[in-house]
Amino acid sequence: MTLPPRTAATLVVAVGVWVLCDLVRVWAPSLITIFGQAASTPPELIGAYALGCVAVGAVVALLARRHATGVAAGALAVALVCRTALQLTDGGQAQLVAASLGIAAGIAWLSLAAVSYGDVLVVGLAAGLSLGTVTHAALGTWGAVWRGDAWGWVLLVFQVVGAAVAWRLARDHRSRAAARRTAWLVMPGLLLAGIVFANAGRASAVAGTAGLVVVALASVAAVATAAVRPRRAMAWAAAVVLVAASAVALLVTADVDGIPAVSPTWTLAAYAVGLPALTHLWAASDHGRPARAATLALGGLVWVALLFVYYAGYDLGYRADIVVVLAAAVLAVVAATGAPRAAGTDRTGAARVSPVLLGGLGLLAGTVAWLGPGLTVPALDDVAGPDLPASGSVRVTAYNLRMGYGMDGTFRPDLVAETLRSSEVALLSEVDRGWYLNGGQDELAILERMLDRDAVFAPAADPVWGDAVLTALPVEESVGTPLPSHGAVTGAQALSVRLDLAGAPTWFVSTHLQPNDGDEGVGPQTEDLAAMLRTRLADGLPLVLGGDLNTQPGSTSYALLVGLGLVDALDGADPTSPADRPTARIDHLLVSPDLAPSAPRVGGSQASDHLPASVTLTPRG
Repeated sequence: MTLPPRTAATLVVAVGVWVLCDLVRVWAPSLITIFGQAASTPPELIGAYALGCVAVGAVVALLARRHATGVAAGALAVALVCRTALQLTDGGQAQLVAASLGIAAGIAWLSLAAVSYGDVLVVGLAAGLSLGTVTHAALGTWGAVWRGDAWGWVLLVFQVVGAAVAWRLARDHRSRAAARRTAWLVMPGLLLAGIVFANAGRASAVAGTAGLVVVALASVAAVATAAVRPRRAMAWAAAVVLVAASAVALLVTADVDGIPAVSPTWTLAAYAVGLPALTHLWAASDHGRPARAATLALGGLVWVALLFVYYAGYDLGYRADIVVVLAAAVLAVVAATGAPRAAGTDRTGAARVSPVLLGGLGLLAGTVAWLGPGLTVPALDDVAGPDLPASGSVRVTAYNLRMGYGMDGTFRPDLVAETLRSSEVALLSEVDRGWYLNGGQDELAILERMLDRDAVFAPAADPVWGDAVLTALPVEESVGTPLPSHGAVTGAQALSVRLDLAGAPTWFVSTHLQPNDGDEGVGPQTEDLAAMLRTRLADGLPLVLGGDLNTQPGSTSYALLVGLGLVDALDGADPTSPADRPTARIDHLLVSPDLAPSAPRVGGSQASDHLPASVTLTPRG
C-alpha cells in the first residue's frame, strides 16, 4: 500500500485525534465517578487533577522539542496502548490510570504533531473529528470504548492499524510547524466541538436519528472548509456563524409538546454549520509565527480550565451555557484576526481534498448515521410489551441513572436495560443526553432502542440533562412543570405523563428533588411539587409519583406528600442509596389510593449509584 506522504501525514493526525476523542470519552467521566464523586468531591480538586494530567503532556512536549518526531511516535503509541487497555479494563482505578495516562500521551502527541505535521494539522483535525463523530453516531452514541462487542473491537483495530500504517507511510513527509496562534486554539476548539458541534448525543436529543445524520454530514463538510484557502472576509463570516450557532444551540429553548426548556428541532441548523465554521477558523488562523513543541499542550490547560468552568456552573449556580458562547466568541475573534487579507499559499491542503471524494464520504457518513444505530444497538429479546393482564396490572420502576455510570465508573446501558426490561413504565432521574463531561452519550435514546420503548424527556439542569418516563404504554399527554430552585444549584422539574393503562388514563410523574443545603433540604421544593400534584389529583385519575426525592420515610417532606392521600408503594422496602452500601431510601414510588401496590422490590444492580425500586400496581375495582 502506498500513499503520498502528505496524505499519510493527514491520516496520522486524523487517527490520532479520533483516538484522543475516545480517551476523553472515558477520562472525563472517570474524574467524577472514580477520582471523586460529583456531588461531594470539591470541583476544584477534580479540576486540579485534570490540569495535572494535561500538564504532564505539556512537560513531555517541552522536553522533546529537539526530537519531536521520535517522541511523537512514542506518545502516539502510548495513547494507543491506553486506548486498548480501556477496552479491556472493567472500571475502577485501572480505568482512571489508563485514561489519565492516555490523555497525557495524547496531548503530548498532538502538540508535537503540530510541529511535525503543521501543514496538514487543520485538515487532519477536521478529519479526526469527522471519524469520531460519524462512528459515534453510527453506534447510536454508545461509545466504542465502552463496548465489549464486535463493534467496539473492530473500531479499535481500525485505530491501531490505521495509525501504524499511516505513520510508516508518512515518514518521508517534510513539513513546517503550524502557526502559534492555531496551536493555541486547537484544544479550546476541540472543547467547543465536543460540547456542541461534534456531539452526536446532543444532536440526537434535539432530533433523534435526523440529528445524528446532520452532525455526521456537517463533520464531513468541516473537512472541506478546513481545506479552503482563507481570506479575512471569509474568516470573519465564519466567526459570526460560529458565535451565532453556539448561541442558538446552547441558549435557545422553547415549550415543545407541553415540555418547557427544550431545544426545538430547528436549532439543528446550528449543528449543521458550527463545525464547518470552526475548522475554517482554524485554517484562517494558520499564519504567522510558528508554534513551539509545547504550544498546543499549553492550550490544553485552557481546555481543561474551560471544561471545569463550564460544568462547575451546575454546582455553583451560574449560567454555564453562556461561558461556552463567550469562549466561542473569543476563539472566533482571535482566529479571524490572524487571517490574511487575500488568499495565500496552500497551507492547509486545499489542493489535496477532492470534492468528489468528499461527496462520496458525505453520502457514506449520512447513510451509516441513519442505519447504524439500528444495527449496533439492537433491541433486547423478550422485553415486557404493552399487553397487560386482564387485571390491568403494570410493573413500575423508579431509578436514578447517574448519567449511565455505575459504581465502577463504567457506562453500561445494557445493564440498565436489563434492569428495566420487565417494567412497562420506568420513572428515571439524572438522565444524560449528551454532556461532554459524561462522554457525549444519549442514554435515553439507547434505552429506547434496546427496550423498544417510547420516552418522554423533560430538561432540568439544561436541555440535555433531566428526568424521563420510559414506557411501553400509549402516551396520551405530557406536561412539564419547572420547580423553583429555592437555593439549590441544580435545576428540577416534575414531568407528568398520562398513559393509557389498559383503558384507564393514569398520570405518571417523574421528578428529582434537589437539596439546597447538602442534606435533605428539599422542603420548599416539595411544597411546590405538592401544589402541582393537587392539580393532577383533582382530575380524578390514578396517579403514580416516582423518582429520587432526596428525602426519607418519616421526614417532613415525606409526610407532606403522603398527606396528599398518596400511599407509599415501597413501604418497608430496603434502602436505595448509595448502591454499594445502601443506608437510606430516598428513591420512592407513591401512588393514589385507587392503585393497589404489590411485590415491592429494591434491586441490586450496580449500574448506578442508586438502586432501582420496583412495584406492581393494579387498579382497584
